[in-house]
Amino acid sequence: MSIFLRMSAVCAALTVLISGCTTETSTSGDFQPQPNVAEKISSQALQPGDAIEISVEVDGKMEVSMHRATLNAFGNVTLPLVGDVRVGGLKPDQARSVIAGAYGSYYVNPPVIMLTKIENPAEEGEWGYVTVTGKVGRPGRVKITSSKGIKLTQLIQEAGGFSGSAKQTEIRITRISNDGSKKRITVDYTEIGQEGNVEADVSLIDGDIVYIPERIF
Repeated sequence: MSIFLRMSAVCAALTVLISGCTTETSTSGDFQPQPNVAEKISSQALQPGDAIEISVEVDGKMEVSMHRATLNAFGNVTLPLVGDVRVGGLKPDQARSVIAGAYGSYYVNPPVIMLTKIENPAEEGEWGYVTVTGKVGRPGRVKITSSKGIKLTQLIQEAGGFSGSAKQTEIRITRISNDGSKKRITVDYTEIGQEGNVEADVSLIDGDIVYIPERIF
């Protein structure tokens, strides 16, 4: 066998060996960290029935603290001060931007919105929560500890009482029915304390929103 033929046979054998030990090439994208299950869930679009929790901070002051709301059949959530905001079909980051725009029209400086999608709404307190905002010592959620709900006077006490600039004569209460409809009433708190009208001490239930406006001097 000539040297040329021998070299050809060796090359052919090397080619077979090399082809059997190929190395898979990867792009840099294949080595990017993959999102965990929780991240995948939180990135999903919001749908009717989902629950979110938001807080609104303006100029370092918490205007709305840990308010929870459930998307109705139309994809809307009812939020303190701004009312209905449509977030259905949006991812949490997109919903945060929309809510920031809604609150932005009420404040001179841009609000900071903190939004969390609640993955297990059923883990709420047994009797739920009432959200109180506006001119109280500790705005935010107040837990209901009785099947009978919570009285307005108790709610104000749990929220740290009225601030000095609170307008107690025009407390606004919003209640959302199961069908998504809303009922709003205005309560004069002075009728309860100063005039002794116990019927004015409204019984609040899970999901109610109580807003204490500021008195204009």
